[in-house]
Amino acid sequence: MNIVKLTNKIALATVVLLMYWVFIFITSTVFGFKVFRENTTELFLFSILGLFAILSGSIVLNIMFNLTSIAEGRGASDAKISKSYKPWTFGFAGSLLVIFILLFVGDLATAKQKERFLVSSASDLIAEQKEIIARLADYSFSSEYIDKAAQKIKVLSKVEEKFPRVTVIVRDSLDNKSLLLGFTDYSKLDKEELPDKADYILSTSSEERQYLHSVFDGGVSAHRFSANDGQYEIYFPIKTPKGIIVLHLSHHSRYGKSGS
Repeated sequence: MNIVKLTNKIALATVVLLMYWVFIFITSTVFGFKVFRENTTELFLFSILGLFAILSGSIVLNIMFNLTSIAEGRGASDAKISKSYKPWTFGFAGSLLVIFILLFVGDLATAKQKERFLVSSASDLIAEQKEIIARLADYSFSSEYIDKAAQKIKVLSKVEEKFPRVTVIVRDSLDNKSLLLGFTDYSKLDKEELPDKADYILSTSSEERQYLHSVFDGGVSAHRFSANDGQYEIYFPIKTPKGIIVLHLSHHSRYGKSGS
């Protein structure tokens, strides 16, 4: 086989592979897809070098094609060459679309795995810490409850490393209007400080408020899961003899579940 043709094919294949590599990396970064495991993701970080490789490859390809033209003569017209490349162009564009869809589906699969993982971890934590959950469910808006809740929540976040931030959500009222209060391990009051309900109002979206109020009304008992750019959160309702509370548990992950 002609050495010029062979080097052209090798260079072209290398450039195409680098373009795929860079496309996957950029798409995953822009859209926040979490598909690959840590080791595989770290390999993608080196793909920035692919940009320089593509630039260098393009220059080399240009030189090689010129050498090919000189070596073989211009036997084909420019129109014929352009026509021969059309199927490859459409095929390449279609393959990028397929890769995007696969990344999207992979991200959804990762989110589902994370949901099962977090729900299982939350269930185990609640089963192990029944006494703490019972005390948290015995709600009354007072300095004593707030201080004890902060201590108990700190224990929960220490026991389960997957949930570094735990929020206990209860429903109360202010000026005859129902509102949601959230307590964390940072809720502890200073000495002689009087608690103010407004300081503990939970900031939520309208969809989250609708869900939480449905939980406290007894209409919903299922958990609520959300995933956004590696941030995974669940609202986990707990019904106790003292009443209903909701644990808000969050977990951050930079990586997915695919790869090595």
